[in-house]
Amino acid sequence: MSRLARPVSIVLAVLLVLLSAAACSKKSDDNKPSDSSTTPSTTQNGNNASNSGTGTETEGGADGEWKPQSDLSKKVKFSYASVQAIEGYDYTKGDPLAQYYSEKFNYEMDVAALNWDNWNERMRIWINSGDMPDVAVYNYIHADAAAFVEQGLIKRLPDDWKQRWPNLAAVYERTTLGPQMEKVFGGTYFLPRARFMDNLPGDPLPNHPSVFIRKDWAEAVGFPVKSAYTVSEIMEFARLVKDKDPGNVGDKLIPIAENTNHAVDLFVARNSTYWNSFYKDKDGQYKWGGASEDTLRGLKLFSEAYRSGLLAQDFYTVKNEEHGAYFNVQGIAGATFFQAPTSNLQPYYNDFKNNLGIDPYENIILATVLGEDGNYHQVDLINYWGTIIFSPDIKDEVFERYMDILDYNATREGYIITNMGLKDVDWTYDDSGNIVSLYDEEKEGKPLAGTTGKYPSWGYLLGSIILFDDFAFDNPNTDERLRELSKKVYRERTEIATPETFTAIDWDYYTYDSPSKRRAEIDYYTEYANLITQSGDIEENWRKWVDSKMPLIQPVLDELNEKFGG
Repeated sequence: MSRLARPVSIVLAVLLVLLSAAACSKKSDDNKPSDSSTTPSTTQNGNNASNSGTGTETEGGADGEWKPQSDLSKKVKFSYASVQAIEGYDYTKGDPLAQYYSEKFNYEMDVAALNWDNWNERMRIWINSGDMPDVAVYNYIHADAAAFVEQGLIKRLPDDWKQRWPNLAAVYERTTLGPQMEKVFGGTYFLPRARFMDNLPGDPLPNHPSVFIRKDWAEAVGFPVKSAYTVSEIMEFARLVKDKDPGNVGDKLIPIAENTNHAVDLFVARNSTYWNSFYKDKDGQYKWGGASEDTLRGLKLFSEAYRSGLLAQDFYTVKNEEHGAYFNVQGIAGATFFQAPTSNLQPYYNDFKNNLGIDPYENIILATVLGEDGNYHQVDLINYWGTIIFSPDIKDEVFERYMDILDYNATREGYIITNMGLKDVDWTYDDSGNIVSLYDEEKEGKPLAGTTGKYPSWGYLLGSIILFDDFAFDNPNTDERLRELSKKVYRERTEIATPETFTAIDWDYYTYDSPSKRRAEIDYYTEYANLITQSGDIEENWRKWVDSKMPLIQPVLDELNEKFGG
């Protein structure tokens, strides 16, 4: 059974915007999703200046209509922590965009820059020690979150917050996670940031990572060009590249470039829907995905790729997402399974062109990865990434000020600014009310965002509550070819799947918490990577590993089946 994304025309999107502005109490669930992480998009504006974006608009969509709930004449100072920040950068006045926000909302912000490796642990330490910043972006982990709430370690939002900040409330409702956790905890403690608001590409929601394949190399070795490949097909491409070296890379050649997380996602997760969780089987009983035959199938392919040299022998030492650079900067990789949200494709393609000197649109295949059964595998991503939390000791005036920032950025104009820069400087409206870009990256010689961009502060540090993923499908600074390609990729993932391989969230399991479940939290990425790099037979190693974990796993299975099974 296929799930088809529901396309929405731009005309309908505009009508929805107007209806939303006219009926401020109407929740965003009424907006119908259209065809449509994590990093800010940059520009390739020369060919796209006439394209328009839509954006979201709830109550008070225009800047002049929006009203703050705090006294903006009173300056506030607050501390903030998030991944993706630049260490030591001045997020108050470091560039015109940062200055725009700090002056508009009259604040000084002290930012603690976290990285992908220390994000979870650093936040856990700060929160448990009662020393967290005023505001933080928290990578939601339910077991930890439940403990934080139980112990009063994070702020509970006032009961009337949705009435005071209605634009933010509309985004909150759209995330699904927010309302679900509100039921569990009896109040609001977490404000999830929505991946999609107007352009939800499917339900369940597909994830971003895709395989990038050198199209010119594929053609050189006689490998077919398609929009989706099984894992074994990608391995066959890698074998051909390894044997024939069509790019004349020599000893530096990496047939498939990955780091630990993406390697596990490629080989294991694309074959096993529940590779890192528990699930209710057809018999009504809960099982552990780590012990499933689908997981073993993925591990066998993973082991084969490693032992045959299709993966770099030190792939597990690659940090963060550096493996993507082997493909688009160094040009020594035949393929890479990598993050590919629309909002990040433009800079990735630009880097490919600038570093390798060849046209990315003619030399990259961007495709979906399927399991060996020919289906796309995933559990619903849930429409959020990262949650805003507040210290229980935050001053009321600081809390209200940051809620104002979030609410403003949920209006249409605030939403556009967070995606395109300053109005009448980087973008404007045409006579029809469409968004027109004024920024030409090629002419300026730098992107809008990033450490070398016009606005280094750009990102999620200035109060974004809707992530760049949503607007990227309408952003005139993103090449239309990439926008259309992304829509196709996301749509196909909902179609090349069954309800059993691409599943909805089991909220009973997701929100279940117990000491046993907390003890059974496993770093699956590291464990699976360790399994396939061990000597010996992979199946035998896996069975021993499953047996070793059962003392942790069985109590959770017993609890789940007693409470929800049958």
